Amino acid sequence: MNLRRREPRFLARQLSCNSIRALARNEWNMDERTLTQNLAEELIDGWDIMSTGSGFLIITDWHWPNDDRIEIYVRTVGDREDLYIVTDGGNLFNFLFSHGIDLNKDHHGMKVLSGIAENCGAKIVDYQMARGANDGDLHRAIRLLLEAIKDASFLLWHKLEHGEGCLH
Repeated sequence: MNLRRREPRFLARQLSCNSIRALARNEWNMDERTLTQNLAEELIDGWDIMSTGSGFLIITDWHWPNDDRIEIYVRTVGDREDLYIVTDGGNLFNFLFSHGIDLNKDHHGMKVLSGIAENCGAKIVDYQMARGANDGDLHRAIRLLLEAIKDASFLLWHKLEHGEGCLH
């Protein structure tokens, strides 16, 4: 297989990360900027971003354990167009509750969830995981909140399989 004729985007889908690193170092004259750009495009390929008037609805290609797509909500703070609230819209609480986990009655589960939120710079407010952002760090806030939602959904998912926690 002649790798020099393949497009970087094709290779990113076909090769492991270690293979890509080896190609970038030794066999192929790919620069870091090209690789970074191709990975960035690949990581958001399949996302839908819709304007909502006061912000955006971002439907990611990341999935809940039940295979529904994870949604992130971004809205401006008041009349400020340079400050944002990035939130899950309460979907994490709704997801867990719909599967029998009531975090209002599960202090340990709520502590785990709060710790995950704090690790990404977010807080639990009105049953939503939320984080503030400005223009310069909005993209990072979205990524961190998405990672926290995914982490929390899987860390608490075990309660269903083992019958733990406060099921309603």
